[in-house]
Amino acid sequence: MPPQPTNAALEKAIVAHPDEDTPRLAYADWLDEHGDPDRAAFIRAQCRLADLSPAAPDWIDLREQELELAARLRGRDLAGIGRAPGQFSFDNDLTSAHEESFRRGFPFFIDHLTSGDGWTDREIARVVRELTRYVQTTTIRAVSFNELPLDAARKLLAEPVLAELTGFTCFPHIAGHFRAGYAEFFRFLCAAPALRRVTHLFLYGAFDPLPAGELARATVFDAVRRLTIQNIEGTKADLDRLVRAKWFRRVQHFRCFIDRDADARALAPGLGDLPDLHTLDLAAYPAGGVAALAKAKFPALARLMYSGPITAQYAKALAKGKFPALVAFEVHRSGAKNDGLAELLKADWFGQLRALDMRESGIGDKGVKALAAHDAARTLRALRLGDNPFGPGGLAALGQFPALTALDMHSYLARKPTSAQLAAWLAGLALSNLRHLNLTGWPLGDAGAKALAANPALAGLTRLELDSCQIGDAGARALFESPHLQNLVELDLSDNRVKAAADALADAGVMPRLGICNLSGNKVAPKSKARIARPGLYLRT
Repeated sequence: MPPQPTNAALEKAIVAHPDEDTPRLAYADWLDEHGDPDRAAFIRAQCRLADLSPAAPDWIDLREQELELAARLRGRDLAGIGRAPGQFSFDNDLTSAHEESFRRGFPFFIDHLTSGDGWTDREIARVVRELTRYVQTTTIRAVSFNELPLDAARKLLAEPVLAELTGFTCFPHIAGHFRAGYAEFFRFLCAAPALRRVTHLFLYGAFDPLPAGELARATVFDAVRRLTIQNIEGTKADLDRLVRAKWFRRVQHFRCFIDRDADARALAPGLGDLPDLHTLDLAAYPAGGVAALAKAKFPALARLMYSGPITAQYAKALAKGKFPALVAFEVHRSGAKNDGLAELLKADWFGQLRALDMRESGIGDKGVKALAAHDAARTLRALRLGDNPFGPGGLAALGQFPALTALDMHSYLARKPTSAQLAAWLAGLALSNLRHLNLTGWPLGDAGAKALAANPALAGLTRLELDSCQIGDAGARALFESPHLQNLVELDLSDNRVKAAADALADAGVMPRLGICNLSGNKVAPKSKARIARPGLYLRT
């Protein structure tokens, strides 16, 4: 593989002006001119996505492009920070979901793993020294601290380098009475001048809920736009003060774990009044707060990630919500069944969705058919129904979503359709806009793989996941040789029955754009593993 093009002057400008996109985009232009279009496109896509509301018309396209480019680049070391020393750890995941390892095309978050009694003065000095090096020489501007004692936090946040951070994650270490300890810790944190520039703030408590009263009185969080608060609780007055706080009203992306009905009822109206809140991730949400959530206004909410109940009763309540800007609705392990989905389909907002995620629910054939008959089926771009118990009827209905670009139906459930039945379904699948397809766990066998490979309507696929699909050499060979699958950038064939067919990848002309190929769990011979390795290909065998 030829050396990766670099421009020291532009890289220096990016480090010197970490909050500006101009030097990053100039670097992208330079990369285009010097033979690295994938890296250039990745920088542009992440710069555009950085603070973009999911309501933006190009949000889904950009997210898909980001994933595709990340696959193309997975085999390269783009961090440029060297091996993280000591207790530091850097996750090279280009598209991490919560704390962003990469942001706007370059490294952003780094983890520090020291915990509890390990926070000695010597360790604090070492952390400050290494962070200073990162800030001076890389784009790292965010750090995650694990089990940080209050005394160590005071010393760390007194150091000038901490004032350069724009991302901060903290798991406090509390010795003694937890509730009083948390209150003291967050009282300090909420007034620490070093945090004035922080835009990404992630606050966690391992045992007791975080104190809403202390957070409501924060004086240094005016820059915060992305906020995670684990398991918050407080009096109604404290929660009211929090959602009315000037700094809190600027939040655009909020993730929270809420366990108590009273806290959910107190928070929901205030969350609904946040003028710029475009993403709400309710990682835990109690049944007693559903009605309050539905009654709230949410003028800008475009993406709702919801882990509350979706039984028919609560789905009916949620369907009464207005959610005028909602385009992405994601529920996980909610217990939703056909009757719950039927109630959601009555919502005024359901027809405006462009992304629907109801993985690990209880949706059967009846539910999938009802969804396919809804007006939303004509405009949905992303549909994720993994681990739902639908069968042949649901499979047939999944062909009735003409705008789909992403379909995830991965399954760890026992599936009844035979390889022949799945082959017939795949042969007739006419989703010509599809780019990302996940069929993990379905018993495709060789017949199903051959049918998929022979379907010209699937020629737009760029990412294909076929983990645990009972595919042998004949099916794998058909996939590799398919004229319709040569645009793949990511292929997962892990835990199948592939042996000699893997040798097809030794030909650089086979799937030439492939950036990630997972063949782990197959009986690929050691000689084949060496033969099929390619420059720039992240290969797992």
